[in-house]
Amino acid sequence: MADAEDAVQEACGRAWLGLDELRDTTRVRAWLYRILRGVLSENEERSARRRQLVSITRLEEAHEELIASENDMVFEEVAAKLSGEEVRAALGRLPDDFATAVELHDIDGFKYHEIAEIVGVPIGTVMSRISRGRRLLAGTVMASRTAARELGASRDKRDAKRGGAGTSGGGIR
Repeated sequence: MADAEDAVQEACGRAWLGLDELRDTTRVRAWLYRILRGVLSENEERSARRRQLVSITRLEEAHEELIASENDMVFEEVAAKLSGEEVRAALGRLPDDFATAVELHDIDGFKYHEIAEIVGVPIGTVMSRISRGRRLLAGTVMASRTAARELGASRDKRDAKRGGAGTSGGGIR
């Protein structure tokens, strides 16, 4: 929490010092977000924390499996059924460019042109990153759920073996 507060304070300081650089006061929200993103990016680099990237190919394969399954749903329907925690965890496993675009659009509610201004890329790149980011997000969620199911199944088998070894009676009371 302290890191977030420090980042916001740093961003506010930079915004105050660079207030004369704000050309369009109707876009102050995007301008502030861009400054905050810059501060967060610098902090991440400075502390040398690098997130491990998930293989894009594996995520896209998981997405293709999701699409090919009987449970084919549109992104919005799938997203509506996900918990905020699950979405945040999945976004954390995506490459930053895609996660940022999806987060700014689908969670924070920014428009394409605002996102383009915040991250400093053309609007077409933003649209592409959102589209691909959603596919990767769906693949990540699918892969996580499959892994959780497999883990649960292996625990059930292990517990069944332990339970079948004569634990029904004569135990500690």
